[in-house]
Amino acid sequence: MKKFDAALIKRVSPTLILVAVSSIFYIYVMRFIDHRAYWISPVIVSLAFLKSAYFTTFTFRQMNISIKESHSFGQLLGIFGLLVFVIVFSFGADYTCLSVGNHASFKGLEGNIHLSYLDQLFQYFYFSTVTFASIGYGDIVPVSVSAKLVVIIEIAQSFITVVFGLSNINNIHSIIKSKRVND
Repeated sequence: MKKFDAALIKRVSPTLILVAVSSIFYIYVMRFIDHRAYWISPVIVSLAFLKSAYFTTFTFRQMNISIKESHSFGQLLGIFGLLVFVIVFSFGADYTCLSVGNHASFKGLEGNIHLSYLDQLFQYFYFSTVTFASIGYGDIVPVSVSAKLVVIIEIAQSFITVVFGLSNINNIHSIIKSKRVND
């Protein structure tokens, strides 16, 4: 168990540090960027696509490593939960940027124009969570093309992560159980 924890921390630390530093940098820098600039929306959509590709390859790479190392089911679910949180938060940040640049990007938050940046980030984190979970209440709706594209990317990321990720976790769990029976 301690060996796993040390290996996990060693492997995940660079990613967690990168995410933490990027998040702090992002929150700081976003206050100074003119989100209404014409190039912001295409950049956000492009980065969302690249981010989604990274998360997908990262997920499958980690799953393959986990299969070889036979971690406990609880540890795998913890890693998977952390990955889902990072994905949902990052898309929430994308939606916030799109909204700050064009308040008409989303319908349902028109009265929240005067919210602080962190309050808006929370509102879009909520929207991202609902989108990732495929619930889609309809209280917040993408209107602009850029917002719709980012939502499509998140839905695709959600499908890939949930369907393939959870099926792999189930396979790993079966492998762990069979190894315990054989030992």
